[in-house]
Parts: sequence; C-alpha cells; structure tokens
Amino acid sequence: MPSFASFFVTPVRVSVPNELTSEAELLKFLALSTAELKKIWWFRGRMYQKFEISKGEGKKRVISAPDHRLKMLQTKIASSLTPICRPRNPVHGFVDGRSVKTNATAHRRSKFVMNLDIEGFFSAITEGRVSGLMSALGIDSRVAEILARICCNEGVLPQGAPSSPIISNMICFRMDKELQTIAKESRCIYTRYADDITFSSYQPLTLLFEGPTPPAGKFSPELLKDRLRGAFRSNGFAINPQKVHYADKYSRRTVTGLKINELVNVDRKFVRNIRAALFVTEKQGATSAQKILKDKYGREAALASHLRGRISWVGHIKGPSDPIFRGLALRYNKLFPSEKLEILPTIFEIRERAVWVVEHWGDTTTEGSVQGTAFFLKSVGLVTASHCVEGATEIEIYHPSKPSNKFKVTVAKNDTHRDLAVLTHEIPATEYYEFDISKRTLKVGDITTALGFPSFGAGDKINVRSGPITSLPTKSAVPMIEVTQKLSQGMSGGPLLDEDGAVAGINHKGGPGEARDFAVHVKALTDWLSGA
Repeated sequence: MPSFASFFVTPVRVSVPNELTSEAELLKFLALSTAELKKIWWFRGRMYQKFEISKGEGKKRVISAPDHRLKMLQTKIASSLTPICRPRNPVHGFVDGRSVKTNATAHRRSKFVMNLDIEGFFSAITEGRVSGLMSALGIDSRVAEILARICCNEGVLPQGAPSSPIISNMICFRMDKELQTIAKESRCIYTRYADDITFSSYQPLTLLFEGPTPPAGKFSPELLKDRLRGAFRSNGFAINPQKVHYADKYSRRTVTGLKINELVNVDRKFVRNIRAALFVTEKQGATSAQKILKDKYGREAALASHLRGRISWVGHIKGPSDPIFRGLALRYNKLFPSEKLEILPTIFEIRERAVWVVEHWGDTTTEGSVQGTAFFLKSVGLVTASHCVEGATEIEIYHPSKPSNKFKVTVAKNDTHRDLAVLTHEIPATEYYEFDISKRTLKVGDITTALGFPSFGAGDKINVRSGPITSLPTKSAVPMIEVTQKLSQGMSGGPLLDEDGAVAGINHKGGPGEARDFAVHVKALTDWLSGA
C-alpha cells in the first residue's frame, strides 16, 4: 500500500464554494449546530442501519444506510461538491447524463473486451483519504476533516450514503487519468462505471498483457502488465481476482451486464427470468410468486416492485417502443393495474393517430369542400398548411378510421407567406398522439417520409411516401425542403418526417401538375411561433 501522502503529491486547486471556506460557513450551510456536530463526530456509527441485498449467485452486498438527518447532511455536501467534481470522459458512473447504457455503448464496436473489478471499492476509500482529497483541493483543513467525518463511517466511505458516489469519483480522478493514458498508448478504449473497469478494442488487447492474450474467460490479473496493475496499487486499490474476464470476437461480450456483440442489449437470461416470473404470477397468483421470489432469491421486495424495476430496466436499455419491453409491460399492467408501467406508442402507432383529415367550406365561389391534411405536434398543437384553410367559413377535422366523428376547429394562427396555420380544437387527448419536432440538421440525401390523405375517400388509409431530400432552398425568406416523392393534392398540411420519425417539415405543394415537390422546413414554423 502506498503512503498516504503519495495520493496528493500535486495539489489541485479549484474554486472552492463559499460554504466550504470555513467551519462557520459549513455549519451555517448545513444548518448544523456545534452540539449536533459533536454528536455525529462521536456517535455516527449509531446513525447507520446495515442490511444486505442479493448480488446474484448467492452473494450479498452490505449497504450502510444513514438515518434521515445524516442522509440530508450528506446530500447537501454532495450538492456542494458537484461544482468542483470534474469526472473525466471515460467515467460513466454517478455522472449526470451518463449511465450503464452509455458505458456499454462506448465499447459497442469492439471485438475484444476485458473487464476488471476493483475489490472492496468503497471500503478502500478511507476517511483519511477523503480528508486529504479535500485539503488537496484547497479546502480548509478543518472543513476537510468535518466533511470526512460526516461522510464516512467506521473509517471508510460507506456504500449507501448519498455523498459516497461523488467522493469516490473525485478520489479516482488520478487513477482515471493513468488508466486513460495506458488505454491510449495501447490503442484501446477505457471506461469506468464505479468499480467496473473496461478496456476494449477492435484488435486483441495484446499491449495490456505481459505475454500473449489469454483465452476467452476468466484469467489471473498477474497476466496483466505491471504498469496496469501498478495504476491500481498506486491509487490505493486492488483488482478483484474473481472478476477478471477477457472476451474475444468469438465469445459473448458484455460490459456492465449488457451485451455488446451487435447492439447494446439486455441479456436473454434476464428477460427469460422476467417472463418466468410473470408466468408464475399469471398461473399461480401473486402470493405464490412472492413466496418463490423470497425462497429462491432471498428478496424481501414486493413482487410488483421487483417486476416493475426489472421491466423498466429492459425499457431503458432497449427503448420504450421495443416490442419485448412492450410485451412484458402489457402483461405486468394486466397483473398490477394499480401500478401500471407507461407504454409509449410505436412510431407506426403515432403515425396512425397523429395525422387527420381536414375539410372546410368556403364562400359561394367554392364548390363543395376543400380537403387537406393536419397533424398534432408537441408543444405546438394542431398544424396544417395555410392554403388548406384559406377562405374557410367552417372547418372540420376527423380521423380516417372514424369519418363520421367530426370535430369543428378554428384557425388560431395563420401565415399565408409561410403557408402555415395552427388550429384550435377541443378533441380529447385520448383520441390522438403527437409528433416530436425534429432535432436533426437536415442535409441533401437524407431520407424523409411524407404522410397525408391525397384525394381522400371513405375507406382510405394514410398515404406514406418516402424519398431523399434533393435540395434545401430558401424561397422568399422561407426555408424549404425539396423531396423526390410526389406530394399530391390532399397531402398538403401533412407532416414530412425525418429518419427518427420526427417532424422535419410541413407538406407545401407538389403532385403530378408540379415540376418540383416542397415542404416548409419545421424551423419556419418554430421561428414564426417564437416571433423570431
């Protein structure tokens, strides 16, 4: 074990928040009296509750959960440390906007993967190291001592305290730099999620080993280069010899529990276990399933919460529109109707219910009705083309599946120059879905999909026409999108979708009688509504 001083050879000065500049400021920030601080100082061990949770394979993880008051203090300390915590790019654990999924995604194209684990991660971070870290950052030594005392228990960083994640990332700052340098020199990718370390490359990870790379599977950490093992030792950590794994292009590759062989995905066994639990619940009832859960896994969690968490995890990794997630969620919702999971519609379902037919009757010079397309757009409302409602005295809108169920609408905003209109309606929210606004930067060659109802008649379905963008002109200061698909009469006012299924434009003009087909860029709509 290296000397304590070696952890902080080069102090790193940061802009220290005012609440960490002195003991008085810290106590004021925490709303903590001197008497209460003294109590925490000497009796903090009594403020924790220890319990075990299952890690799988019969193993247990010990959690030290602070009581309400101590937890509140640690949460405030964590918020104060956030501005001065600067995790490096490879760090994905306990960082806003990053997750297990982003950690695995970083290695998605790799054919060779090595996973390491830090042994006793939180318990390896001692109270002295925490205090030394704070002092090295330029925090007053007395304040550093108090912070360490409040955030540690039994001389180490407790797993279960809200301040432990951010402090552990700060402690690992130097180690992350060293491992990142080793990865760069070895031409591979490095990431860390808490105590899970991953190196990967499209080529064998030869430069990380003293000799030839081991066969796929577990191997001894002694095979690793001494410099790599030394990066852990010099930072007060040790590699867990039971969790060292190497995978090649012919074997199953996982990163933080997610498969990365093709796409980042959930393990099949994980999904099968959920299906088995749902099946038992459906056939034998929740009481029997709860008993099996406890007997087999030793888990006290309520069955509904257990299943909900696991199914939500599948949705997080695979996406809320994934058919596997939707199938599991539908079965769960049927079993536990009072604790339903939200099931988002697929892009095809959104298409079917977000695009409607708009008809209007004008003055006496107009024979019959004029028909076009309208659609629902998030944060905007019901959108169509201005010329679809031009001169209208009465406007109706209906979904093609229910042509007799018509709703009267009025024009809320109209811009004939941009050929855009927003309609006011009283259609129940349960009757329609809304599209998102595209966030893509469109370019020539991108594939778009135009939706609408050309020459709509009873029994017709939504018309879907796809094609590439051929130009992005600006006409009379209005940004346009030229496409190859024919935007026939009746499709005007409908959405032009990008490859993500979000609205990139509003169908403007085209068809057999037109040489070119255009949609108004959605930017023209957002700029108009924002007054830009």
